[in-house]
Amino acid sequence: MIKMQILAGVVLFSLCLTIGSLLCWHIYLICHNMTTIEYREAVRAKWLAKKSGQKYRHRFDQGTRKNIQMIMGPNVFCWLCPTATGHLKDGTEFQNTNN
Repeated sequence: MIKMQILAGVVLFSLCLTIGSLLCWHIYLICHNMTTIEYREAVRAKWLAKKSGQKYRHRFDQGTRKNIQMIMGPNVFCWLCPTATGHLKDGTEFQNTNN
């Protein structure tokens, strides 16, 4: 009985650690307004910019607060239980740092 509880505790801890790290990773991506593919591209772009003595800034990064609102919507109370995406347009045009 006690061995099963220890095993269950180890499994629970492992799952919490894994899901917690994924949660932190996705919060980071939301705060920087990136997908995982854009993140990988940004790593290379930062390296190339640093190599040439320039500074890199992701083109869709509008600042943490605006990034979160762009992804989750303007209503903070709907963030934990999103129901509609009325704040989005057609999904083909997005604000970037140039406009």
